[in-house]
Amino acid sequence: MPRKTKKTQLLKPEISIEPQKTEKKKIKLFSVKNIILLVVMVIIVLAWKFKGNFVAALVNGQPVSRFELNDQLVKQYGDQTLDNIINERLIIAGVRQKGIFVTSAEINDRVKQIEEKLKDKISLADALKAQGLTESAFRKQLEIQISIEKMFDKDATVSSKEVDDYLAQNKEAFKTATDQAAIRTDIESTLKQQKSSDLFNSWFTEIRKSASIKKFL
Repeated sequence: MPRKTKKTQLLKPEISIEPQKTEKKKIKLFSVKNIILLVVMVIIVLAWKFKGNFVAALVNGQPVSRFELNDQLVKQYGDQTLDNIINERLIIAGVRQKGIFVTSAEINDRVKQIEEKLKDKISLADALKAQGLTESAFRKQLEIQISIEKMFDKDATVSSKEVDDYLAQNKEAFKTATDQAAIRTDIESTLKQQKSSDLFNSWFTEIRKSASIKKFL
């Protein structure tokens, strides 16, 4: 009998194919160089946008700095301006301690009255510009004025006799007047303002003396 020959199987080695890892270069968006560049660009944009805060003028290309301008203004007008601000603070604080407040509606009404008086002469905006006043500064003045009027309104009364005496002392000024009622109203208003002013001056002198004020100019 012929011999059976055994078939030998060749074992193939298992080859595992792993995907090759490709290294990608990471782009560093927040590198130190980029951050510095970004900061410089922001500074340039802000400096251009708000250049008026740093440079007041250019003279033949040479800048006049805001600091230089402010320094000159403080030297010339600083003390008086500071005094005005201090006085405003003292007045507002003083009237509020007495429970006196002025509403926006009251200020708006006073603005309308002034605009009516200026009608056909000059606009309120032009009048303020001529006096170097901003609208906010003007409204602050009106707030103080109305506060003072409220505070001394009851004490600054004017009698008919006082009006008669004023008319008698100023006959020449009113000899051509025809509307006596209007004249008496104007005189009463003038005398009332004078009384209010006198009362205010006495009151303010006292609160200024008692205030703690320290200047650093």
